[in-house]
Formats: sequence, C-alpha cells, structure tokens
Amino acid sequence: MTRAAPRTRGWAKAPDFSNDPERAARVHAATERDREHYLRGGMREIECRACHACVLVKKTSPSHTTVQWNADARRRCHGLDQMRAGGDDDGNGPLLPGAMMPTCVRLSASIDHAVAEGIIPAESPEHDPDGYW
Repeated sequence: MTRAAPRTRGWAKAPDFSNDPERAARVHAATERDREHYLRGGMREIECRACHACVLVKKTSPSHTTVQWNADARRRCHGLDQMRAGGDDDGNGPLLPGAMMPTCVRLSASIDHAVAEGIIPAESPEHDPDGYW
C-alpha cells in the first residue's frame, strides 16, 4: 500500500520558506519588485488629444506598445463607445467579444505624437530607468 503525500497549503512546486523567514522576505521583496517593474515600470501617463482620457503607456519596441486603461479612461474614450456600437468611419472597428482591450485610433495618434515628441521612448532603453536590469 502506498501512502499519499501530506497536503500542503499553496502551490506544491513553490516552497514557502516557512523555516527560513529571512529567505521568505527576500523572495517576497523580489516578487514585489518584479510586479512593479512589469506592471508599472517605465509607464508614462498620456492624455488622448481628442477625449482627454488618460492612460499609462510604455513602448518596448517600435511595434509593441503597452497601454494600461483605467475605469475613467474607458468611460471618457469616444472611440471605445463607437467600437461598442459597431465601429465608425474613423477606423475604429467593432469591439469583439473576448478581445483584448483595443485602443481607438485617436488615442493611437496621441501615443504616436508622444513618441515623436520624445515623451515616450520608441523602444525599451538600453538601461532600465527603474533600475531593474
């Protein structure tokens, strides 16, 4: 007869370091640093020149842009309203169910303007301004 392994709390492959509180604190601090870097690091607030919705933006390459929307920006954005209504003549297509959060053409133009003005770097800098790498 084989014996089942005792059940543990949390993910079985992730040690909790309960017997080493100093290491647990270092792992927790590193995880928080990762979260800050990937969710907010290098983000710049950009205001849409059409509807004044403010979003956080970061470019990691000329073809990749990260946009973080908040509830106020989603309410203000006329382009999102038009996408929800089925699209418009400005190039805002219909909002597809389950699709990632789109960006309206007016906000995209505002982001492109911010890149052209040097407010947002066109790609990730060689050295991370957040000191992550």
